[in-house]
Amino acid sequence: MEEFNHQADDLTAETRNNRPPAIAAGVPPAEVQAPSRIEEFAASNIASNSQARLRQQAHANIPSIHHFHDPPSAVRFQAPPQRVVAPSIAPLERNNVPADRREARALPPPVRQANRDIIIPEHSVDGDAGTLCSESNEDEVFGPSGWSQVEMAREPGGAPSIAPSPRSLHAGAVLNGAMYIFGGYDGTQRVNTFHAFSFIEKRWSPVLPSPHSPPPPSPRDRHVAFVFGNSFYVHGGFNGHSRVADMFGFDFSTMTWREISMSGMTGRVPSPRHSHSAVVYGHSLFIAFGYDGSYKSDIHEYDFVNSRWSAVAAGGRRPRPRYRATTEVHKNYMLVFGGHDGVRHLSDTNVFDLETKTWSTLITEGPTPMPRDSHVSCMHGNSMFVFAGSTGSAMNDFYELQLPAGTLDSSAAARWRPIKSSSRDFEPRPRFCHVGVVHDGSLYCFGGYDGRDRLNDFVRFDFTVYDLSFELPPSTLVSDLRSMINNSTLSDVTFLVEGQPVYAHKLMLMRCPYFEALFLCKMRESRMTEIPVSQVSYPVFMSILEYLYTDQVKMSTSNAMDIFVAADLFCIPRLKTMCEKHMLQSITVDNAASIFYAADMHSAAALRQKAKKYVVSHFEEVSKSSTFEEMGRNNIELVFELLQSR
Repeated sequence: MEEFNHQADDLTAETRNNRPPAIAAGVPPAEVQAPSRIEEFAASNIASNSQARLRQQAHANIPSIHHFHDPPSAVRFQAPPQRVVAPSIAPLERNNVPADRREARALPPPVRQANRDIIIPEHSVDGDAGTLCSESNEDEVFGPSGWSQVEMAREPGGAPSIAPSPRSLHAGAVLNGAMYIFGGYDGTQRVNTFHAFSFIEKRWSPVLPSPHSPPPPSPRDRHVAFVFGNSFYVHGGFNGHSRVADMFGFDFSTMTWREISMSGMTGRVPSPRHSHSAVVYGHSLFIAFGYDGSYKSDIHEYDFVNSRWSAVAAGGRRPRPRYRATTEVHKNYMLVFGGHDGVRHLSDTNVFDLETKTWSTLITEGPTPMPRDSHVSCMHGNSMFVFAGSTGSAMNDFYELQLPAGTLDSSAAARWRPIKSSSRDFEPRPRFCHVGVVHDGSLYCFGGYDGRDRLNDFVRFDFTVYDLSFELPPSTLVSDLRSMINNSTLSDVTFLVEGQPVYAHKLMLMRCPYFEALFLCKMRESRMTEIPVSQVSYPVFMSILEYLYTDQVKMSTSNAMDIFVAADLFCIPRLKTMCEKHMLQSITVDNAASIFYAADMHSAAALRQKAKKYVVSHFEEVSKSSTFEEMGRNNIELVFELLQSR
């Protein structure tokens, strides 16, 4: 089979990068010796030379396969009206990503996790350090499920419209009320079939060029597709023998293909590559990232009006090279998410200003999606959405990145949140290397690979259903209560601490047994205009009030001991325990003796026991500290106890 051809230049490139040939993390398939046909499964899961040799031996006797599955019977797709119609959305063709083909060892059976069949690989790849965030309930969005199977029109016999054959690594875009997909890998070979789904007729049909049309693009996968004017374009990819840099356009006015000439543009056109990304902005195409023998981070611009390529001299800090990322246009920005850099999956979000040609990193908050590649993304409203992809396993999770209003400069923060449905709702199968486009308020996804089978299912996420759900704004209870600390508004009690008045509210102070007794037992202080407090300092008393109002307190190593003593004085056991925990986490040979002494004085049994254990185990160092000497002067019995415990 042609996809098993040995490509010496790729092996040389990998050797230069000190990665073992044919098994380096992220090496694109079919460009090294004997890759597996399980093509899309996370290239980075294998890292040792011994594993590579076993894999190559296992592939030695794989027979060649030349059989081609014919597409469904051709039904000519009617050309749109003979006028140029601008696309209604930014193209979503950035999911045409490279595949790894590894089947030397059998895949384990699917593991059922959270209503999802997920293939668990033997190896996994860590993402960017510090980018993987755990999901919190506050950030999850639950509501009516927006997912459903796309409704198909019925043929005269009652059968549904026939979808294109199962495939992955294809490309697609929307134009004139139809979704178009081109090429891909069907499990046997790369194809150059061209299909359209009419959103009005709800029917799939092959797109048949005019009899006088020049030849179509060669069969390929990992290419990109996009639309401009009344034409559908295909660029780059891998044709089974080599990476290509050609670009073809299909003109729906004439129903003909034409190849875009690259002559006279050496040095300005993108290098032959696959697994790259593309967006259309204004009258220009921007090609970014990909793999041409090495991982790329360059950008090239094609001016549709002047038919001219140029290399973009980008300013700012350029993202790390990668392939299998997605790019989206929002206002005058190109958003880049995820991908694979040859070593690991990525989860960073970068912004390219298409006007100033400047890179910046988008600051994000909330639970970031797991690092991944081979996903799809789209824009809806002021948010970018990310669906599925490969993290080392096929995924079917769905995330929203809420973008800040205005400019996406380095100081603006965006927020990630997962979108979850109840277990009773329909969920699409896990997948990667699929196609996603947006039309009329819905995300449509076709095909892909689930780690075991190529797919030709057609699913839809309806944003209008999702928009019926509401995100509750974060609670302001704590911040509102904090604002009432030392606030004279509706204050009904005043303390005098170190000569400074402190305004408070009896209702909030009733949480504390000390103040409850003070106010309810008709002590003399309860009738005073200002109640003097001499046992603690002003900052420590403010910390006591902060806890009583908010159940929280700002604590540092320098004030933890003082707050601990005050919590014992005012009979606040939970705050006392919080201080104990903080002190133990910051215990050193210099302060261990003072912590042990304080715990003994204030009857903190658990803290006393743990501090004593620390002092005994570090006795030689602790006994030389000034705090140990002070403890001995105040309570010599504690020194004897420590000596007896050694």
